[in-house]
Amino acid sequence: MTMMRSALVFATTSAVLVISIFILVLARAPHVPSTIREEEYGLYADWTKSHFSQNPPQGQLYVLNRTFKFNPLEQPGGCSLAMIEKAGVSKSLPRQLSNLGDAEYIFASNLPVRLRIPWKYTFVEASPDKLPGTFHLLAFSRIAFSRNHREALFAASDACAAGDCGRGGVVYAQMKQGTWTFKSVCSWMY
Repeated sequence: MTMMRSALVFATTSAVLVISIFILVLARAPHVPSTIREEEYGLYADWTKSHFSQNPPQGQLYVLNRTFKFNPLEQPGGCSLAMIEKAGVSKSLPRQLSNLGDAEYIFASNLPVRLRIPWKYTFVEASPDKLPGTFHLLAFSRIAFSRNHREALFAASDACAAGDCGRGGVVYAQMKQGTWTFKSVCSWMY
């Protein structure tokens, strides 16, 4: 009887320990939060400044008021998971974005954490009905950060006139000496 009780206590203690370790691992695993945070706004702004560093935007600049779905585990062709991994991106980053599913997240346009960029812009719900070449429409996916927040993965696009021109792609960002650097992993044309 005592031996059975000892075995039961041992089994129960072992199960609790295994469950506790599993919960701790899940809690420490990086994940994309349920709201867009200031760190993401900062990275979107840094990418935008880098994107327009050689050619500032001509015409009106718009930013889609919500993120778009980007699941790197389901991308066909040139923007496949294999291509992302070949660029040296940690496997946890694409997984974080995949875990978001089909969710879109609204930008908080009324907060002081808006995009801090040197150009005037307007948040919009859809592509404006304007002539090609008279505007830029930027759109972003959510950003997956590494545990130490020194690496990030997201998708960005710069479109105009309902797809008549523009491009987008997967961006791998790395923090180097206090500054984000951006590497285009793969791209697409509209």
